[in-house]
Amino acid sequence: MGRLVVILVLVGLLAFVSGQVDEVLKWQKVEYDVPASVLQAENGYIPIGNIPMGAVHYKNRVFVAVARRRWGIPSTLNVVDIAPPFPNTNVVLKPYPNFALNELRADLQPDENRIVTVYRPRVDRCDRLWFVDTGMMEIPGNFTVVQRPSIWSIDLKTDQPIHRFEIPKEAVETGYGLTSITVDVDPDDCEKVFVYISDLQTYRMVVYDYVNRRAWRFLHNYFFLNPLEGDYRIQGINFAWDDGIFSIALSNPDPVTKFRTAYFHALSSNSEFTVSTRVLRNETASQRGYHGTDFQLLGYRGGKAQSSIHAFDPETGVIFFALIQQNAISCWDSNKPFAPQNMAIVYKNDQNIVYPNDLSIDQEGYVWFMTNSIIKLLYSELKLDEFNFFVWRANIKQVIKNTVCDPTVPPNVQMAQRFGDSDNNDRVTFYEYKDKHGPGGGPYGGWGHGPKGGRRP
Repeated sequence: MGRLVVILVLVGLLAFVSGQVDEVLKWQKVEYDVPASVLQAENGYIPIGNIPMGAVHYKNRVFVAVARRRWGIPSTLNVVDIAPPFPNTNVVLKPYPNFALNELRADLQPDENRIVTVYRPRVDRCDRLWFVDTGMMEIPGNFTVVQRPSIWSIDLKTDQPIHRFEIPKEAVETGYGLTSITVDVDPDDCEKVFVYISDLQTYRMVVYDYVNRRAWRFLHNYFFLNPLEGDYRIQGINFAWDDGIFSIALSNPDPVTKFRTAYFHALSSNSEFTVSTRVLRNETASQRGYHGTDFQLLGYRGGKAQSSIHAFDPETGVIFFALIQQNAISCWDSNKPFAPQNMAIVYKNDQNIVYPNDLSIDQEGYVWFMTNSIIKLLYSELKLDEFNFFVWRANIKQVIKNTVCDPTVPPNVQMAQRFGDSDNNDRVTFYEYKDKHGPGGGPYGGWGHGPKGGRRP
């Protein structure tokens, strides 16, 4: 009888974990609403290389980014309209805001009126879409810098570009590694904006002051990978990545100082760190050789808890993490000590979550996340007759209810866990990739080098 009770409890728990999540979009392969002449041209459209890297929701539209990391990608920034019943299957991507902005010049010369590669766009509270154009084509064996990286914003009410800022060379050498963006908008003034960009390639954080049209970068040891946590096993595949700072999430403004806490982590790390935006907004502070205690270790997420993107929910104070080794989404109430015991898995799907590569929170109380199966493309085989790319959503209050992430539920432990236990932390296996050169794989290693095309999540 006792065993039956345990089984029933587990079944009930699994139903809870998965029952609150909607599968909104799924694709076997992505296709585009572009002129037939583009699709028929040499290297105009090659399905296998079209891997969605970002998805963000805004009023029944989902903006989907496909980074140009292979030949045959007609458009890097796209939009789809969604409507129940879900899931919407194999929806054709429409270039956003139009094809002209996404179409590359035939001679691949710089053009400030075109975008080359977008990874993870974001929507702010003022109905604007923000993104970084890396200006690069990361073709295996043929990395091409088309133009300087730039920061863009588009008015979502009119679908018109309203701002472009070319990032100066003093802030970044190239756009390689600028794969996530976080927007900090003043609660009372839409024109007061700071943008924080993760540079996973050179282990730096780029800050952009929208008002003064200035950009600078911070360097800190906390932006680097943890060498003990760069080994991965996903779908039975062993590999190693050395990606640094990957995601930045912002708390609500402090009621007194008006500054926010920036939570950040490297991809190849199980630790979380913090810094006040008071520091990040100070260009002079970025020039210091020593930052004292401005940057802080928050704690440890637990073994095999490497996270790609994370996001802060302003209503509940809960942060959601996309856990790439666990095929799962987890949560943590930021008002509780940072420890694995105070975190919960809100969704796990070992069949369809193959590298959860993006996660964001919309203005309607939902957390959205995407998985893109890039591990299969890089290290085994991506089959276009199977469903490879998914976008899910979950109502935040429903999905955290009665978990330790629920603000009404007390914490399981009262102290943060700063480091992992010795058994996990002392285990490391090194996988040698002789084709890699330099941090992050460098422009001649990583994704664009080697028989399978290396890595670049």
